[in-house]
Amino acid sequence: MLSSYVPFPPQPVPELTPQEKKLLERDDFVRIEPGEFEMGSSSNEPGHSDDEIKHLVKITKPFYIGKFEVTVNQWNALQPQGLKRDGNFSLPDGLREVIIKVKQKYERKVSIKPNPLALNPNGQVYTVRILQQTLSILQRKLKEEKEAAQKGSIQSYLKKLEKFIRERNNLPLTDISYPQAKSFCWRRTEQAWKSSTIPKSMVFRLPTEAEWEYACRSGLPGVCGLEEGNTLSGMNANLDGGKKGYIIGKENYLINKGQLVSATVTRDKYPPNAWGIHDMHGNVYEWCHDYYGSYSDAPAIDPLGPIRGRERVIRGGSFLRAAHACRSAARKSVEPSWRGSEIGFRMVLGYPL
Repeated sequence: MLSSYVPFPPQPVPELTPQEKKLLERDDFVRIEPGEFEMGSSSNEPGHSDDEIKHLVKITKPFYIGKFEVTVNQWNALQPQGLKRDGNFSLPDGLREVIIKVKQKYERKVSIKPNPLALNPNGQVYTVRILQQTLSILQRKLKEEKEAAQKGSIQSYLKKLEKFIRERNNLPLTDISYPQAKSFCWRRTEQAWKSSTIPKSMVFRLPTEAEWEYACRSGLPGVCGLEEGNTLSGMNANLDGGKKGYIIGKENYLINKGQLVSATVTRDKYPPNAWGIHDMHGNVYEWCHDYYGSYSDAPAIDPLGPIRGRERVIRGGSFLRAAHACRSAARKSVEPSWRGSEIGFRMVLGYPL
């Protein structure tokens, strides 16, 4: 028998109108159908922990999960200027050369105060905001330029700047606490209800731990939801696969990228899982709804985790972790106010918990 205990009586899934169903036809979320799976891991799985007791779980309601983790761009779109994210960084070599050339050509002709071109391209003082100002200068110079050769040179600078800014803005959001992630989901819900872009019976929220693992596995019982489910390394996920002891399965190449990867629909650096979801292994840890607690080996229906607790669950590992910490079943508990450089989140569009 499946355990049916939940702290609140479950609500039936409301019937959606044709118009509401149309709203759910989107390319940023993947529909996950109800089903059963074995949550946790067996004692012989590489990296197995005692808090991963294997047990049968039944998911009874469909839900939609984000193809990618929430990005800096998505966060900034909902925030006032003072809360937008834009940290300092050093320029990569290719872009540094572009800025040096732009600086040499246009620095004296810029009237913006402070002048973004006055900055030292070799210093770690650049932000996306400064690069956007530089981009604006180039766009203006392109309109003023009359010679075709000069225009072609400016256009090449524009493309490199635009690509870099796009990639920086589409990095997964990090240094985010559990309350901040929950608040963001609620603000997105209010915005979507106001603009009538999601059904009124649905909300943006964090996934339950069971929903997260169900979506991560994508039907595979192995260590991960990628390929055949038996190999996890720097070849198929953004994790630390720089040593033989850091990977699971046989792999000819040892890779440690050592940095986050951005979220773009066309990106093919790392493959999505069989259900079309990206970066559930590595990149950043992802907050789940549940308080952290021990599993039971008893089957469960739509589990929500403990009713109370001190720590919340994060899942998926990060770009700094070995494959063992990035498995489908791997769990970690964190104090909800913690904001770590490895922690972000992924949204679910589903029915309220």
